[in-house]
Amino acid sequence: MTGHVIHPNTSLDTAPYWEGCRQGRLLFQRCSSCQSAVFHPRALCPYCLADALEWEESKGGGEVYSFTVQHIPVFADQKDWKPIVLGIIHVDEGYHMFSEIDANGAEPSIGQRVQVYFDRVDADLVLPKFRVAA
Repeated sequence: MTGHVIHPNTSLDTAPYWEGCRQGRLLFQRCSSCQSAVFHPRALCPYCLADALEWEESKGGGEVYSFTVQHIPVFADQKDWKPIVLGIIHVDEGYHMFSEIDANGAEPSIGQRVQVYFDRVDADLVLPKFRVAA
C-alpha cells in the first residue's frame, strides 16, 4: 500500500464492480436486450438504452490496445516514484478498460497478451491491473 491513494467515486451502479475487485473477480455488464458487453458500469446500455444489464465475470484475458508511460508522479512528494505503464486493454469479452500494465520493466507492445491481477492499494480498495502474459 502507498501513502497516497485516490479512491474512486462509487454509486449503486458501480458497487458490484468494486465488490468483485475486492473478491478478485473482474466483472462487467452485458445487455440482455442487445447482447453488448458494457464497461464501465452504468444503469443503461449505451448501445440500445435498455435497462436490462446483467453482471458477468470476465476471464481476465485481453490484449494491449494502446499505452503510454507516465513519468511524472501524481503527487509532488512521491520521492520513490518510478514510471508506470498505463493503457487501454481490449478485454476478450468485448470491451475496453483503462488500467495499469505491468510489463516487467519493459514497454508492452500493441496486441500483446495480458492477464488481469488484483492489487490491494489500500485497506478497502483493490484495483484490477494487467500483466503481460507469459
